[in-house]
Amino acid sequence: MSAPRRLWLVRHGETEGQSSIRYHGANDVALADAGRKQIGALIPLLQGDAFDLVVHSPLSRAVESAAILLGGLEGHDACSSEVVHADDRLREISFGDAEGMTREEIAAAFPDFWANYDSGKIDAFPGGESRSNFSARIATAITELADGGWHGDALVVAHRGTVSQAIVTLLNEQESSRSAYAVELASLSVLRETASGWALEVLGMTGPMTGPMSGTT
Repeated sequence: MSAPRRLWLVRHGETEGQSSIRYHGANDVALADAGRKQIGALIPLLQGDAFDLVVHSPLSRAVESAAILLGGLEGHDACSSEVVHADDRLREISFGDAEGMTREEIAAAFPDFWANYDSGKIDAFPGGESRSNFSARIATAITELADGGWHGDALVVAHRGTVSQAIVTLLNEQESSRSAYAVELASLSVLRETASGWALEVLGMTGPMTGPMSGTT
């Protein structure tokens, strides 16, 4: 009997441009040196696992995070592996006109935004992607991945919103529960396929060098 399939979800590391306090969604900001070290600290947690499929967001912070992970794993070549590819649907939500701003700067620029957004009266940042559209595209991408013909383990490297929505989708939970699965920068979550569906084994595990930073994307 074959071992159950597992889906490994990694959020990228700290980025340049104060990503721990600024809303970088569609912005293509690069990993900071600290982020590279954070991702490198995850390698021992993945060591010994052979991935049949590796999918990442096309944004550079996810691309580089995936390359660091695969470059440090025995038996993987991050540059030439045929199982590695990008999926545009896994990119973070767009914060529109608020890209790059802090929460305080958003409040100053759009005075009524947070009250209306947090209460659900509006579904998107000014000029940004709606939460409903974001949820739908991530759900579609993750469902297609889960229904694919891969065996063993698959790795997804993406963003906080992507990871939390992927977990909600595979656990068949309500969208309102997504905040319960918000993960730290450079963290690892793992789901295992069972006879009755997917089960969450690990949520937001970080390596020894990562700090308690949550970031925004």
